[in-house]
Amino acid sequence: MDLVVFGYQIVPGRDDPLAFAASLEECQRDALSERDELRRTDPDLEPLGAMAIYRLTLTWPDTDGLLAVLNEKTSLLDAIVVDRKLVGLVAD
Repeated sequence: MDLVVFGYQIVPGRDDPLAFAASLEECQRDALSERDELRRTDPDLEPLGAMAIYRLTLTWPDTDGLLAVLNEKTSLLDAIVVDRKLVGLVAD
């Protein structure tokens, strides 16, 4: 069974790490809130670049994939993402 979640770049321009939400709207709202928080904590912050939002399709890994996670040879995210698509950008 596949599951769809949405993830946004916490650091504009970098895909690691991502923050996740259940819907595109929630993800956009969280990304805007993250941008506001970054500016609030650092008023001298350079202008922020756009933050990418992805639609990720996840599935439970097979035995080999799960063992790779448990043996720390891969991340859980890498083991469960079967499709990743850019669906939006959050910018000022």
